[in-house]
Amino acid sequence: MKTFFKPSFVKDFKKLPPQIKQKVEVICFWDFFSLLNKKELDVKALKGFKGYYRVRLGDYRIGFKKESDCVVFMRVKHRKDIYKLFP
Repeated sequence: MKTFFKPSFVKDFKKLPPQIKQKVEVICFWDFFSLLNKKELDVKALKGFKGYYRVRLGDYRIGFKKESDCVVFMRVKHRKDIYKLFP
């Protein structure tokens, strides 16, 4: 599977606190598919939006869209803000 990052995700990533940024980096840039297969991530589908999912990281959420052969990371925000902007 291929991984793509929307410009909004990169912009959000740059604004994260250092400890959250490190966790997001490990998950999204290195181990996403292996962690997903091992079910170590708290991933849930968004109701009413087919193909859209979120990953829970404490008080932060990673929003992504899963398509047939790729994953598009769209947003990474605090839980109070993510659902206003994603999907």
